[in-house]
Amino acid sequence: MGRGARVGTAVALAAWTVVVPAVADPGRAATERLAVAEVVDIAPGVRPGDRELARPALRSDLTGERFYFVMPDRFANGDGRNDRGGSAETDRLKTGFDPADKGFYHGGDLAGLRSKMDYLRGMGTTAIWMTPMFANRWVQGSGADVSAGYHGYWTTDFTRLDPHFGSTADMRAVIADAHRLGMKVFFDIVANHTADVISYAEPGNQYRSTSAYPYRDADGNVVDIKAHAGKPDFPAIAEFPYTPVVTDPAAKTPAWLNDPSLYHNRGDSTFAGESTEYGDFFGLDDLMTEHPRVVRGMTEIFTSWIDVLGIDGYRVDTVKHVNMEFWQALAPKVKAYAKARGKPDFFVFGEVYSDDAELTSSYTTTGTMQATLDFPFQAGAADFLSGRGADRLADVLLADDHYTDADSNAASLPTFLGNHDMGRIAWMLRDRRPGISDSELLSRLRLGNALMYLWRGNPVVYYGDEQGFAGHGGDKLARQDMFASSTPEFMAETFVGAGRTGAQDNFNRAHPLYRQLASLSSFVDRDDVWADGAQALRFAQGDVVAFSRLSARDRREHVVVANAGLSSTTVDIPVSSGSYQVEFPERGGRVRATGGKVRVVVPALSVLALRATERLRDASVVPTLVAPAVGTVLDERVEVRADGILAPFAQATFAARVKGTRGWTVLGTDDAAPYRVFADVMALPGAGVGAEVEFRVVAKDGSGPLGADSAAIRLVAAPPEPAGPAWLVIHYNRPAGDYDGWGLHTWGDVETPTAWDRPLPFTGETHYGRFAWIRLLPGARQVGVVIHKGDQKDGGDRLITPTGQLWLRQGSDTQYTSEIEAAGSVTVHYKRLSGDYTDLALRVPGRPDIPFAGRDAFGAVATAPAVEFDLVSGGVVLRRIQPARSALWLREGDSRVFASLAAAENRAVLHYHRPGGDYSGWTLYHWAGSLTPSPDWAASSLPSGRDSFGVLWSVPLAAGAGGLSHIVHQGEVKDPGADQVLEVGVVGYEVWFISGSASPDGSAVYVLSG
Repeated sequence: MGRGARVGTAVALAAWTVVVPAVADPGRAATERLAVAEVVDIAPGVRPGDRELARPALRSDLTGERFYFVMPDRFANGDGRNDRGGSAETDRLKTGFDPADKGFYHGGDLAGLRSKMDYLRGMGTTAIWMTPMFANRWVQGSGADVSAGYHGYWTTDFTRLDPHFGSTADMRAVIADAHRLGMKVFFDIVANHTADVISYAEPGNQYRSTSAYPYRDADGNVVDIKAHAGKPDFPAIAEFPYTPVVTDPAAKTPAWLNDPSLYHNRGDSTFAGESTEYGDFFGLDDLMTEHPRVVRGMTEIFTSWIDVLGIDGYRVDTVKHVNMEFWQALAPKVKAYAKARGKPDFFVFGEVYSDDAELTSSYTTTGTMQATLDFPFQAGAADFLSGRGADRLADVLLADDHYTDADSNAASLPTFLGNHDMGRIAWMLRDRRPGISDSELLSRLRLGNALMYLWRGNPVVYYGDEQGFAGHGGDKLARQDMFASSTPEFMAETFVGAGRTGAQDNFNRAHPLYRQLASLSSFVDRDDVWADGAQALRFAQGDVVAFSRLSARDRREHVVVANAGLSSTTVDIPVSSGSYQVEFPERGGRVRATGGKVRVVVPALSVLALRATERLRDASVVPTLVAPAVGTVLDERVEVRADGILAPFAQATFAARVKGTRGWTVLGTDDAAPYRVFADVMALPGAGVGAEVEFRVVAKDGSGPLGADSAAIRLVAAPPEPAGPAWLVIHYNRPAGDYDGWGLHTWGDVETPTAWDRPLPFTGETHYGRFAWIRLLPGARQVGVVIHKGDQKDGGDRLITPTGQLWLRQGSDTQYTSEIEAAGSVTVHYKRLSGDYTDLALRVPGRPDIPFAGRDAFGAVATAPAVEFDLVSGGVVLRRIQPARSALWLREGDSRVFASLAAAENRAVLHYHRPGGDYSGWTLYHWAGSLTPSPDWAASSLPSGRDSFGVLWSVPLAAGAGGLSHIVHQGEVKDPGADQVLEVGVVGYEVWFISGSASPDGSAVYVLSG
């Protein structure tokens, strides 16, 4: 039965009409926020109409296609006459052609691609996705930043192909050949921006925010384009943040693209906050996709090429930089248009460059796109393949439910290991495993290919990966030539697995990775389960991950076990059948299950797959619906879950309706545990304050009986959204203590973005490491940071949701929200009056005792894992400790656990930083709580010392004092301006604060030590 925090009277809602799912309005006002006031239990059991709700999990979109992502300019040169785009010029700055420069056209074209169709089909490719083919601005930039549009993302004319690649007739020939060989063809297309043609009358191109520079109409009224997005009454804008200047009024085609009022004109994006959608993507002209003329124009472009070429789908660039209303308007129209033209399986997937499934999935649920590129899988696979464990990969599967709704799910996501922007997986593995041998790297690449082909979705091979291409980074460094290169960097590279270089033609069908991909393709073609079977996590520990694939048709479990470790391992994997046969990498012996598990030995750096020898039997399902709990705010999608489904395979359909409305809104069908969907409750017809929403789950297993349950929630107005923190504090640990020169490059919702050559230094120091403060803009939602020293980076670009404090570690991409989690250990400081610590130790269950071998001014020191442990003396347990910080202090005979040395010594320690470094004359006046209060204002205390942060005061406290009243001042000037109280029970005994940092009530804003 349904369960919640409060049980009320049973409710029965009638009318079984099923309605089309509602589409969320991403522009809803904050005043419309709703929350759960009450959860009402409803008796379980099947009702009339449940059979209609009990739907199979969707597989209507493409699954199991094997994409080959190709950059035609770098693939094969079949017609040298078009190398300069048909121009008689020889100047590379006019033609864009310079095969010796990695940033210019190299001569690859459609004729070359067509000549290699058998090569692609030979390794099992079923779909070709090529970078944009439209006419581009051939050269952009100047000096060292000059580059050409070989990649296709600087479009000037959406109605014709770039002559560097060939003609429309050439493209038709490519598509015809591909279709003849059983391969689909996908266009890469851009709706976010065009080539950089618009300049500004004002100097500079720094992003100008909507708060400081709003749009205005002819009467001077502020225009909120977000509120008008997608609506026919979109107002005419007369005043822009920057005044657009167009020197060539016919530079773009179609002609409507030349209207500068159809662009945002806000300057360069910082890739955080509102600039993500409104800012220019590295200077490219950012279309105002909120405008109905842009929506209509782009819809015409997207649909016209279906008629002209008969293509099979689109990959859409920079999707997250476009407002959601645009995709809600465009994606369904393109799909419907293709269907009307005889292409019912036309497929549109978008690039949402993020490893956060909550974000990427929002474009297939709220945004109505069919799929997004699976960046979460890429991040998890890269961690797994580089030896960082299976946890992140396991999380990818558990997050798949975010994609489940009434018309899509994770089964259609294109999966990949590397690409033209982030770089190739071979380079990533070399970067993460310095000194890796060529043979080990080849094995890890083979492991990655096998994992990707046996995972749900549509695997994507980035051109050249099948030849062992690695490169030396992302972007231009990952865009090598398949034909014999003239680019020095590419010519010098020796590729993995074959000993060939970039100076040679590299269409080697004998390459071990090419042969492996061909073999994998043959294997997955033998059983439809690899194309569209459900996938459920079975095991994830250390370097091993295991999952099941199971289809509703065959109902036979296939179990995949992957080992990224350097040694063979034996694991026990939970399964659903009694007997299995090894089917991959080759057919082998049988394995029997014992106690619901099979024991398998998986060699190092390899994948093993088992196939059940018999089908699963039908089983009954008895779901228990779990509704969102009381107090849950509903301004984002929330989990609706069904517990208690113990059948080996089931399909659970979730639906919802508001009392008093007709029909159910189907939320989605899940076919793998945990059974759940993430519902947009506020989008339900009739949802509002006082409404009652019933959730229902109907589950089935094969042809067995249905099981069903319901629960209802009552809605109330939610409190206003909190404003968010004013500061973000980044803690950073370098084990060797070498912090000199290291700092933060910051952008996004920050008050002062940093220049690359002037990073924000790590000035404050705690026992964890160093930290830096970042002042945020009001309502900050996203901050970008890079940790670097000059051009040396520790990790890549990090996009952070500011929540106060964050802890990072050298060499790790993980963002920790607590100090002890980041440290992974706890250092215990212990003081005995006798000074004898010979019999003292820390005892962690299952490990040898840890002696107090270290000494400091306080006493003795020992370090233990960050788990519960005992303090023992002579083998006798003195006390049990559950650590909350990465360091703690204890005194013999005192039951308290101190979080800092200052607390252990009953002192208040205030660290004070002035950005200008001017500390002369600044003193501390202290009174209540002080053991030795300042005698008068003129006799305030000088700093007790200096550190990397600035100056500090160490003030002994009176016995039992709950805090310290104090004022930092220079004469009559107070900082931050009011009398302060350091409440030690709230903020601790040791704190750091920056000049002028104050909360709205005037109290100082402190950084705590943990």
